[in-house]
Parts: sequence; C-alpha cells; structure tokens
Amino acid sequence: MVQETTLPPLYPYMSNQHNNRRERALQKLAARFEANSLKGQEIFLSEEEYEDLLSYYFGMEDFDRALSVADQASGQYRFTPEFYKWKALLHKINAHEEAALAALDQLSIYAPADYESLVLRLEILVHFDHRDDARATLDQLTPMAEYPDQRSGLIFYDGVLLLFDGQIKEAYTAFTEAIRLDPWQEASLAELLDNEVFNKYRPRLAGLLAELTNENPFNDLIWFYLGLVRNELGEDIAALESYGYALALNDSRPDYLLEYADKLFDLERFEQALGIYQRYLKLPEAEQSYETNMRMGRSYQLLERYEEAKNCFLSALEVEPGMYDIYQHLAECCVAENKWGMATHYYERAVGCENTSADCWLGLACCSVTTNEPQRAEEAFLKALKMQPTRSDAHVTYALFLVEQGREREALSVIENARDNYYDAALAYGAVAVNLVSNRRREALTFLSEALSTFYEEHVYLLEWCPELMDDSEIVAMLQLYK
Repeated sequence: MVQETTLPPLYPYMSNQHNNRRERALQKLAARFEANSLKGQEIFLSEEEYEDLLSYYFGMEDFDRALSVADQASGQYRFTPEFYKWKALLHKINAHEEAALAALDQLSIYAPADYESLVLRLEILVHFDHRDDARATLDQLTPMAEYPDQRSGLIFYDGVLLLFDGQIKEAYTAFTEAIRLDPWQEASLAELLDNEVFNKYRPRLAGLLAELTNENPFNDLIWFYLGLVRNELGEDIAALESYGYALALNDSRPDYLLEYADKLFDLERFEQALGIYQRYLKLPEAEQSYETNMRMGRSYQLLERYEEAKNCFLSALEVEPGMYDIYQHLAECCVAENKWGMATHYYERAVGCENTSADCWLGLACCSVTTNEPQRAEEAFLKALKMQPTRSDAHVTYALFLVEQGREREALSVIENARDNYYDAALAYGAVAVNLVSNRRREALTFLSEALSTFYEEHVYLLEWCPELMDDSEIVAMLQLYK
C-alpha cells in the first residue's frame, strides 16, 4: 500500500512568500526603469529582466511603457527576435500600423522561418487588412503546421480572410472546421457567435456544439458556447443547463459565472442568481459593473430585501452616476419602506437625469401626493402624460388625484379625453374607479359592465385602485356574473 503524502503545513506560506518576493523584485525593477526613463537615460538589463518587465507592464495593460521597454531591449539585443515580436504586438495594440509592419520586417530578418513569428505576422497583417500579404503568409505557414491546434489556428485566419471577401458560407465552413480540429479554440467560437452574418447558422451551430459535447462531455468551453447559442435561440432552460455543465467543469472563469447568474435572473430565480453573483464577485477578475449591480439590486428588491437592494443600487451609482433607472429603483425601495421623503429625493434625482422616463415622473407625482404637495404632484403628472400620452395608469392616477382635490369635473374630462384617443383594460377599469369616487355610481356600473365584457381577466386593475370594492355586494355580484 502506497502511503499518501501531504504537503508540510509551511508550504503554502513559503509559496506565497516566494510570489510576494518576486512581485516586489519586479516592482523594484520597474521603479529603476521608470526613474532612468525620467532622466532620459537607459539602463542595461539582461534579456530575462527585459522579458520580465515586458510581461509586467503588459499584464498591467500599460502598453506605452511596455513599448518603451521593447525599444530599449531591441536596441541592446539587436539579434534577439523576441523583442521584435513584442514591438510588433504592442504597435498593433496601439494601432500603429506602419511601426507594427516595420517591426515585422525587422523580425523577418532575424527569424525568417520561425513559426511563431510568422503567425504573429499573419495576425498583424489580417488586423490591418493587408489581405494579399496575409494570404501569402498563410500559404507559407500551412505546410509548417504539424499539430491539430496549429492547423485549427491557421484555418481560423482563413475564415477571417474569407469573411473579409464576403464569402459568408465559406467562412462559416472554415470556422466550424477549425472548431472540429481543436474544440478548445475560442477565437472561432466567438466569431461564429458574435458576428451577425452567421445568425442564420445558429441552429446548425447549436447542433455542432451538442455533437462535440457528446464526443467530449468534459470540454467546459464547448458547453459554455452551446449555452450562449441556445440563449440566442431563446432556449432558456437548455441554455441554463449548458451554463451549469460548463460551471461544474470549471468554476474559475468569471464569464461562466456571470452568464449563469444572468440567465437565472432572467428566469426569475432570484435567490439562486444572487448566490452565483456573490461567487462571481469573489473572483479577482470580477468587475463591479453597472449591469451586475443592477441585476443584484433588482433581485434583492423583488425578494423584498430592500436594504441589500439599495446597497447594490448605490454601488451601481458609483459606476454610472448618470443613469436615471438607478435612482428610480432606489426610490421604489424607499416607497416599499414608506420612506416617502427619501423616495421623493431619489425620484427628483431620476427626473433630473438625461433620458429619464415617464415612470419616474409618475413616481414623483405619487410621492408628492402622499407628502401633500399637490402643486408638485400635478406638474409631475402632466410631465408623465406629455412623455407618454397613452399611459393609462398615469391618466387614471391623475384623475383620482383631481377628485381628491375636489376637481371631479376635470377628473372626468381627463378620462373622457383619453378614451377618445385610445382604449385598453387599464383605462376601461380606470373609468369605473374615477366615476365611483366621484359619486357617479350609475355611470360607474355602466362602465364596469362594458369593461367586464371586454377585459374580464384584467379586472384586478379595478381592485388595485379601489380595494374596498371587494366589500361591495353589487360589484362582487357583477364580477361573478361575467365570470
């Protein structure tokens, strides 16, 4: 029997210490480089130190500083192809076409037949749309590709060039061939999913990906993209299941967690969605985005956990301070908590934002009614109706407000004028409610008969505006009759 071995308790600590020491050494090296750059001086470093610095700045996405390192490194080590690769790549990222091509020319001198160098050349030529040169480089590379993943990568670029030439069907065939050769090649998967020209092929792509999951059920990437395609096809439950399989196989990719959580949210499984969002936020790569905070906030709000909801909305506000819907949902939470002053404050902020909505003006109007500010309420009602002239709940709520102000004739005119322009269930039952509270019972019962004969299933509108009608025997009798 083989005895199991375990790592000594000190090992993780030592490993962390090693990583920390390396990070500190890199920071010291970067500080030396930057100090000399400020003085306009070069420092002499080993090739390994330059490689470390390039990786350090590239990882920080400080591409300009990385380019400075590559320039110095290639000047000191003129015959090292690696630094010309870095220069070409960084110029490509910075959209410096001429400089990128010049670096490729230098690279071709020192590594004329190096496979990786030629692949980089192909990538940059394709990026800057040099199709003829890219096709020539692709032809040069094709006989050099020995392994399936290499051939798959070259077929991907063939697909891109075909796409440039408008050969959609041929490009689709190329990308799917690349995926069959290397089911872990994400570039082709992303191209097929993200490019609208392939929308008509979505069902066929779903079939291919399902086939690949049967061949290898442990490929989390294929499961994930199958979920994305199924989601685009409107197959919500199937998409959720595919995301779940991908996540079960690999729970360290942020996009797996986020797509799974978003789909749970879309399916109104809010408790589950929140659990996945929280797992996502614990990852070092997680982003505090507006969308994620809003979905978490809405989940908490719909679960009536208003304090947690407000915290999420406030986090969203830090990312996107000008979005009216954040203030709107903050206000809705305050309304649910009967905090009318704070609700009014947030609705005022919402209507002050660009591209605000009629919902926000209507919310401000209702809050102003509750806080006994009739002038502000009326102004807000009129703003809502101006933005959305066929907004039935705004017409009805405004009319009920006018009745409370003793302006029954105006209230009835609001409903009559609206009915002259359009007719729907909310307006039909609104007419009943306004006539009832205006002590016009006969007219209200006539409107009720008309509404029940056309919109019986929506009679909940009436009970929302006048809940006391559940105790009105005549009204209850009419509901039963039309049922």
